[in-house]
Amino acid sequence: MGRCMLIINPTAGKERAKYYKDDILRQLRKMFAHVELRETGRAGDATLWAKEAAENKYEAVFCMGGDGTLNETVNGLAQANEPVKFGFIPLGTVNDLARALHIPLHPEEAIRMLDDCKIVQADIAKVNDKYFVNTVAAGILPEAVGKVSIEQKTRLGPMAYFLTGIKALQSRETSLFKIETDLGTVIRRSPLVVAMLTNSVGSFNNLAPCAKVDDGKIWLAVFKEFSYFDIIKAIPEILAGLPINSEFMTLTQVTRARISLVDDECLSTNMDGDKGPDFPLEMEVMPSFLTVYVPKKTVSAGFIPLVVPKELFHG
Repeated sequence: MGRCMLIINPTAGKERAKYYKDDILRQLRKMFAHVELRETGRAGDATLWAKEAAENKYEAVFCMGGDGTLNETVNGLAQANEPVKFGFIPLGTVNDLARALHIPLHPEEAIRMLDDCKIVQADIAKVNDKYFVNTVAAGILPEAVGKVSIEQKTRLGPMAYFLTGIKALQSRETSLFKIETDLGTVIRRSPLVVAMLTNSVGSFNNLAPCAKVDDGKIWLAVFKEFSYFDIIKAIPEILAGLPINSEFMTLTQVTRARISLVDDECLSTNMDGDKGPDFPLEMEVMPSFLTVYVPKKTVSAGFIPLVVPKELFHG
């Protein structure tokens, strides 16, 4: 029983962390001789503290918060590049890594899971000078998703991102990407390019259903140009959980990639739910970097689809 650091974002999940802080502390004190609590106050705190804990040979680092807190904590562990066990209690809107690892999405259940858990290996990837655990996306969709309000996320959950994305695709805006991988080089015009490490993206598992958290691959999806009728056709299939076929996108497995813009334009990216790095994007997988606490018995987190409003395709 060694030392553990617990990093909490007190503002995550509409400030729900305060309701679970005592529970997670009690649980971790059963698992470790010493538990040090840190509560973030600004961006970058979780990265700094996770790096500090790893460099000081803590046995484990846990975090409780949304996707941003998770990403920051993993970035700290990656910068230290020291072996340390990792655990997290999800409080975000989407929680894709938790879904991929079958970690309960309700904080109370995720804490109870630690009573009967195991550890598994999970990949991360480096993109430019940062690290991600789930996705990096570029195109009209990330631009739109970045504008989803807290009210929309609270009311609709993951569906808020889906509805916003569908609306954005109707604009039919595209960019010309140069994609260099270990498989070769292609130039494609696309509304959306997504690099994935897991089978859960925005709570859906349609994009790369065969992706595993420890397969040592980046799953690169390049969407084709959409027509209005393509969008109409794709929506029921996506909501039904069917894999997206080659009619709408190409999907390849790579270990590294360089993605640049051919057109001289400004295009933002999204990384694990927050603003991502600037182009060009140079990414490389780091196989089995994380050692993560997960439940011994796996139960799918799932996604409950909602009916898409008719108003979505008007105005």
